[in-house]
Amino acid sequence: MEVHHHAHTARKKWTHYFWEFLMLFLAVFCGFLAEYKLEHVIEHQREVKYVRSLIEDLKTDTASLRVYIDLRKEKRSMMDSLLMLLSTDGHRRSGNETYFFARHVFHGPPFVSADGTIQQLKNAGNLRLIKNENTISNILNYDATVKDLKEWDESDIRIRTTFREIGGTVFNADQLYKSMDADFKFVRPTTNPQLITENPATINNVAFQIQYLSLSCLGNSQRGMNLKTKAEQLIALLKKQYHLK
Repeated sequence: MEVHHHAHTARKKWTHYFWEFLMLFLAVFCGFLAEYKLEHVIEHQREVKYVRSLIEDLKTDTASLRVYIDLRKEKRSMMDSLLMLLSTDGHRRSGNETYFFARHVFHGPPFVSADGTIQQLKNAGNLRLIKNENTISNILNYDATVKDLKEWDESDIRIRTTFREIGGTVFNADQLYKSMDADFKFVRPTTNPQLITENPATINNVAFQIQYLSLSCLGNSQRGMNLKTKAEQLIALLKKQYHLK
């Protein structure tokens, strides 16, 4: 009878399994690190993209604020001149100036912020991409100041609405219409148009609203300058922190 001998496979040492486990662990761990690094790089790229976009928005705001501030300074000067004419008999002698200034009082566009990037950062949860807490604080502070100016502009609009409602008791609508040309630019009448009333109380009621608007223009001009300074400071902060030109 034949006897079959079975070959015996040598048992692997525990160190062999240890090295197999270690190599597998290192492969998985390195893959995790690579994925984590990639996510970090992608998030940083998104962060820089948002910051660049925010800087462009802030530049747009500073340009808009320069126009806003200059316009309100000009409007206030005209309002004060109109008040002087209405409080004296100057409006009789200089009806063309009176109507030219009055037309400007009716018009005063508010400041509109280019806040698209800030709203994306806030509403989509992307503010977490900004790693520096001081930077986040400055961004939110700027946004709050924009909202504050918006509220004051809305107050200004309400005053102008009241002025429009009572302006017809003093100013001739046809003459006001003629003080604007075909390109919607304000022009001085070539004649000497008069008010439709010389009643002191009626004129005083209109003058009161103009005085109120003049003070509103002064306040909003100062708020606009404050906001413009904050925008410029935020631009400088972002450029320095992210090494942007």
